[in-house]
Amino acid sequence: MPADFDEPVFDEDFVRGASFTEPSAQERARPPSRRARRGAARRRNRAARPPRGRGFRRPGNRMAVAQLAGGILVLLAISVALWWWNQPSGEMEAPARVEIMTPAEPVPPEPADPDGGPAQPAPSEMAPPRV
Repeated sequence: MPADFDEPVFDEDFVRGASFTEPSAQERARPPSRRARRGAARRRNRAARPPRGRGFRRPGNRMAVAQLAGGILVLLAISVALWWWNQPSGEMEAPARVEIMTPAEPVPPEPADPDGGPAQPAPSEMAPPRV
């Protein structure tokens, strides 16, 4: 249920629990404890020493060229793999050949011999004898 406009958004218990207190003047005048001094010294030493390992450094031109070459090789490998995957296998049948037949001019039937026997070709149409 939404709050009415005349009701406070935060009640007194919430404000009392959320507030923090600053150290008193007496607490501020006291020297830090051994534990606090040890933690502060550890933080100073850690900040002063060089980082372990190689740490962060800006990549040089050689590294950029190597990354570019590696990226190109990866893309090439992917394209070859996809080409290989989509290549038809040798087990499949060869594609059917389509032959287009064009109609030739009709050949007139040879005239039959009036005797009713098979027509004999003229001597000029006969093939020459082989030697």
